[in-house]
Amino acid sequence: MNKLILLLVDGLRADTARDYMGYVQALHEAGRAHWSTLRCELPSLSRPLYATVINGRTPLQHGILGNGQAGQRCGSTVFDDLAAAGRRSAVAGYHWFYELLAGEVFDPLAHREAALPALKIDAARWYWEDDYPDSHLLADAEALRQAHAPDFLLVHPMGLDLAGHRHGGESSGYSMAARKLDMILAQALPRWHAAGYDLLLTSDHGMHADHWHGGPLPVEREVPLVWLPRQGGGHAPAGWPGTQLGIRPFIAQHLGCS
Repeated sequence: MNKLILLLVDGLRADTARDYMGYVQALHEAGRAHWSTLRCELPSLSRPLYATVINGRTPLQHGILGNGQAGQRCGSTVFDDLAAAGRRSAVAGYHWFYELLAGEVFDPLAHREAALPALKIDAARWYWEDDYPDSHLLADAEALRQAHAPDFLLVHPMGLDLAGHRHGGESSGYSMAARKLDMILAQALPRWHAAGYDLLLTSDHGMHADHWHGGPLPVEREVPLVWLPRQGGGHAPAGWPGTQLGIRPFIAQHLGCS
């Protein structure tokens, strides 16, 4: 039975991923990954697009239209699909995901490791400071995987988004954040593959040189979509999504929920 990790790298431009993530490109060149690009939905902002990735609808449809809608649930998600099929999940991610799934404002003193049993999210590690290191977040994810062996693991690092807001999407600080994440992934992915997990790598939005995002320009909308299966193979799998709206049904199909 398939198992899957979704690595949603916040604020990672498609061209930055291609130019600076050498380990991932090595797998692609070796025929062990399928690399493509998709355009994120609009507005190209974080909370609306977190909701789109897990909900499968545009921001105009699910109603999460800005980053300030704290505590609002985004409707049904891929976690509902997985729970209905009896598949178990875990999350290492930013606290906005907790709010979109739980429908309440995140309290760091109460919810740091709050599970969501109604969605069969058996374990989680939520962070709330944007400068929480990607290295720590991937270590959190690996600890959850080892302890709970979920069928689906959402991993959501923030380092690229933070670097882009601080330095801009054309900066050495931004490219260095991509290099660092790639080096961490080179340690984590072989373990994940050995444990039977496939990896889907993508992003919510890109980053402009002006330190921001939200609009329709290609640098703000074009993000990577990379398939890194445990058994290799450089071809797109069945149901490969052409837009962000297709990520939810792809995950459900791959995990036998549709």
